[in-house]
Amino acid sequence: MTLEQRQQRDLVLYSPSNCAKHSHKIKTIKDVLSLPSKTLGDFKGEYGKEWVIGYISMWLIELNDNSNVKTKMTDAQMEFTATRIYESYSLKVTDLTLFFRNIKEGVYGQFYENLSQEKIMEWLSQYFDLRCEYGQMQSQSMDDDFSLTKDAISPEVAKEMFKGVGEEKVEYNHEKNGGLGSRIKKVITIDLPTKIKEYTTDELKEYLINNDVDSKNYDEFVYKLIEKELDERNKPKPSETPLNKKKYK
Repeated sequence: MTLEQRQQRDLVLYSPSNCAKHSHKIKTIKDVLSLPSKTLGDFKGEYGKEWVIGYISMWLIELNDNSNVKTKMTDAQMEFTATRIYESYSLKVTDLTLFFRNIKEGVYGQFYENLSQEKIMEWLSQYFDLRCEYGQMQSQSMDDDFSLTKDAISPEVAKEMFKGVGEEKVEYNHEKNGGLGSRIKKVITIDLPTKIKEYTTDELKEYLINNDVDSKNYDEFVYKLIEKELDERNKPKPSETPLNKKKYK
């Protein structure tokens, strides 16, 4: 199958209308995170940035065409909004399915007058804050139930331990007045390195071996954090380095 054929296949398979047919499986953010799904990052790796922006635009066009508002978004506004979503969030197709359905069902309030980039980005900010909050709760629950220092590590276990970490580490710029988005971002960037320090060197090395760049479980963010931690552990301690001897006359 050629690249163009694969692109066309995925546009049909992951189109808003086709996703809507299966949306009964996605009722909560828990379903979004637990159900297997392509990510925008997957699509970027396969087809590039412009294809992903075009794909997100499909969702905006479908919403725009089916919204009963006085003032609808122009093509330029939808493309700009799609670019902002691409640059600001790391999402799965299941995220798009739930988020756009929430809009249609009035979860974020009614929008009689118009659709706009500002409204959509504000709604997505609300959605993503809840997503991060749930992800953090799930991570804390896993901390309570499992410890790599007590159980033998395996690729499946390691994948579950760090599941969704790369998705949650998102550079988004809707942090206002130290709100939930700001707090969650700090938790994600601070707690994970602390968590990694709890594991033995052998466990971390085994994780890197089982989840390298050629593995389907590869997560660049987690991988680099572990490499950094191992580098720190391999640095000689002050007592192991030669002392600078001062010469006295």
